[in-house]
Amino acid sequence: MTYTENLEDMIWAALGDSKRRRILEALALGPKLTGDLVELLPTIGRTGVLRHIGILAEADLIRVRPEGRRRWNYLNPDPIKLVCTSWVARHIDGISGSVARLKDLAESETQSKRKK
Repeated sequence: MTYTENLEDMIWAALGDSKRRRILEALALGPKLTGDLVELLPTIGRTGVLRHIGILAEADLIRVRPEGRRRWNYLNPDPIKLVCTSWVARHIDGISGSVARLKDLAESETQSKRKK
């Protein structure tokens, strides 16, 4: 996924795929062997799962630890927190302002109806 501009873009792109989100949800319950993840997504096979694991690892959403011939996969929730916090911080002021304006409008309309 080297076509993305920065790590935040890589994280959002990785989260954009339902199969990768399913892998993350499974890893949220605890570390899994790659074989366990292949069983979770049998329709895409081992090669497909390995590709998705690679994308998630490149975006630092998971950590892969080889142990002999086995590979343990661990969730790294920090990048998810980073992009969510960053995105919310950029948009919360606009959302809060809109809600406040809507509240003011509703209150002024209620007051004008009471005066009639």
